[in-house]
Amino acid sequence: MNASAVARRVNDIAACQWGMVTTAQARLHGVARANLAHRVRTGELERTDHYGVYRLAATPSSPLDDLRAAWLSTNPAALAPERTAALRPDAVIASAAAAMVHGIGDVYPAPYRIIVPGRRQSAKGVLAYSWRALDSCDVEVVGGLPVTTRERTVADLFVDEGDVSIAADALRDALRDEYDLDEARLAQLVAPHAERMGQAPNDGIGALANLMVVAEVDAVSQASRALDRVISSKTPLPGVEVFLNKVVASLPTLVAAAQVMEPACPTKRLPL
Repeated sequence: MNASAVARRVNDIAACQWGMVTTAQARLHGVARANLAHRVRTGELERTDHYGVYRLAATPSSPLDDLRAAWLSTNPAALAPERTAALRPDAVIASAAAAMVHGIGDVYPAPYRIIVPGRRQSAKGVLAYSWRALDSCDVEVVGGLPVTTRERTVADLFVDEGDVSIAADALRDALRDEYDLDEARLAQLVAPHAERMGQAPNDGIGALANLMVVAEVDAVSQASRALDRVISSKTPLPGVEVFLNKVVASLPTLVAAAQVMEPACPTKRLPL
């Protein structure tokens, strides 16, 4: 195969996966490892920190490049579009790494946590494989990467980091975005951990409320989201929008009044 044919095949592979190509993918398309090594010497390709994964030097860089290369290395022979199109992706990015993809929270993502269907040996310091159950509704493709949804990511952050504030930070960021957070699903996901949040066993609603408090999501914001859900309902009640707008507008005054309000006189017990 001549040099132009090699370059064309490498570029075709890289075009569908962020300018990256693996040794295994190249070999399956007739490109030898020596051809890749030659392109590294000429400056056309760059080696990544993940074995067997290369990047076109001319491709604009991204903060997600290292995570992308790490994910490609988990199944280096398969092309990224084939993997994400599968009914059950073979490797799903989760926890802090998923939060980085979603742009929520503030926690260092390494080692990257990857959920896989079967037992695999983790690469020390780079990848941490998990074999936890994962429903298809908790997976989505973001920027070509299969990641846990924001709801599942928030719940996993609490489990993996062991700190309510870390999960709450991600929740606060998720609520600020235009993404329509499924609070009912999030309550289901945090329910098994309710006791660790000081709630009754399996009280997902209470656990979610706890996260909201830690995230400093105020009553006005919660009411506004509730209003949005009612307004966008397929069967809105007559006049409900006007009424709820008035309630939301009066909440700051009501909250302030409740904070300074004291009972007129202390409660006294009658003698028996």
